[in-house]
Amino acid sequence: MGHRRFLPEDHVWRNQKSQFNGKKETGEVPKRPAGDEVFIELQGLPPVTFGKRVKKQKIAGFGTSHNWNKHSIFFQLPYWRTLELRHNLDVMHIEKNVYDNGLGTIFNIDGKTKDSLNARLDLQAMDIRCELHPVDNNGKIVLPTACYALTNEEKKMICLWLVNIKVPDGYSSNLTRCVNVGEHKISDMKTHDCHVFLERLLPLIVRDFLPRHVVDALTELSNFFTELCAKVLNKDDLDRLQDQIALTLCKLE
Repeated sequence: MGHRRFLPEDHVWRNQKSQFNGKKETGEVPKRPAGDEVFIELQGLPPVTFGKRVKKQKIAGFGTSHNWNKHSIFFQLPYWRTLELRHNLDVMHIEKNVYDNGLGTIFNIDGKTKDSLNARLDLQAMDIRCELHPVDNNGKIVLPTACYALTNEEKKMICLWLVNIKVPDGYSSNLTRCVNVGEHKISDMKTHDCHVFLERLLPLIVRDFLPRHVVDALTELSNFFTELCAKVLNKDDLDRLQDQIALTLCKLE
């Protein structure tokens, strides 16, 4: 619940409370620390002690003045603090995580969905989105259906579409093996299959079943990864994507 901080200071969403965490967002965009600043912050941390039975230590200032819990050994390298990019992220694995969470939520898959009882209780505690609060039905807790959840019939139609889909040779693996029409499930997709599904197929399967504002958010998320993984990128594209993803994440919230 902090994506609004990355919006322009005068953006209307900063003042919307009921759609987010119940509070106005007045914070500024976090400053990206330089390597020397990070190095100075790390000096106050105790050295890493190796071993399975080592008791975890409480780090002073963690969660308030900093979020470091150990001193990275890489800062012993003389050039590490001067690097602009110190950690490379694997976009394919990030796409798989986004796919798992996104599809798990709209398909309401046990263990995969982010729309859990705890998430609904959080909404209730923040007193926002009353239509999604858990309901006590004769001692049984019932979760009202959300606008982004597919019905069983819609899941079946999507599964049937995936079973019969034809793609170019080598474009993806056989998606039919990942689909169980009878149980309305899609599972066991490999990383590259998730890459193809997220960037190309996701907007197609949701556009006829989910509300327009949900489809727009998911389509923007799909387009973000599609452009990010393009063979050719320039700085203007990256600047635009960085600004746009903040809006997209707010829409997803």
